Amino acid sequence: MAKGVRGSDDNVIYANFGAKRRVYTAEETGAPQLEQAAASMSPAAMRLLNAALRQTDAGRAKRGHQYAANGHVLDVRYRTGRVDAKVAGSQNEPFDVTILLPPRGNRELQQAVNDLAAAPGAQGRAERGDFPDAFLDVMLAKKGTEVHFICDCPDSAAVCKHGVALAEVAAGGIDTQPLLVFALRGMSANIVEELLRRGAHNLAQSNAEAGSPYFWAGRELPALPNPKVAPMIDDSDLQLLRAAMGSVSFTNIDQMFAVSDIEKLYDMLVDGE
Repeated sequence: MAKGVRGSDDNVIYANFGAKRRVYTAEETGAPQLEQAAASMSPAAMRLLNAALRQTDAGRAKRGHQYAANGHVLDVRYRTGRVDAKVAGSQNEPFDVTILLPPRGNRELQQAVNDLAAAPGAQGRAERGDFPDAFLDVMLAKKGTEVHFICDCPDSAAVCKHGVALAEVAAGGIDTQPLLVFALRGMSANIVEELLRRGAHNLAQSNAEAGSPYFWAGRELPALPNPKVAPMIDDSDLQLLRAAMGSVSFTNIDQMFAVSDIEKLYDMLVDGE
């Protein structure tokens, strides 16, 4: 092959190698696989984590996930309008990382909470992290690009691996403690509880007023609880049962027969025999 023609040179074949190109967005690299994991989180947690994943690339997302999984995210603090932490990297000192939420006015925040409190079963839904999209638009951000990530590491990307690591840990905290959403807007748990209780009271009063359109028809009922189902005998402390039967039994043999009879009776009731 003539010189100057790209093909082979010094036994190196260039046929399968193109010019290197830097990629900047998740769209260029393919959506990070972590977005699939985020889909199993609560809506608030998913929104915060996706704000990081959709502003970075797959490589940084993967390394950030490894940092989070290996416990590199330290001293996480949920503050008004931000989440701060230190993330240990390859340097001797950890990096300072911050997630900044878009600013919101007091009136806007108050209206969002009032709207939430006016919905049926608001307190239970808040405790479960079941927030409507309109509420999260105000309390967190409507678009992921409204959330900014700051890190003092040398990486100039919009969201570095340390930012992804913090986003994953912060999202996990919100997933297990949904009321942290309120803390991010400077509202304590006591204030939130009082606001939701007051909203439920006002809702009940408005429904009972003469001329209310909900007086006869009512409003949408909250979801029914979903208690754990387990056999009563299996979940009971048999030692307590034996102690109770001992108070009415003359001998240990009588006590054993009494406990056995109760177990048989329970099995008959459960099985419908």
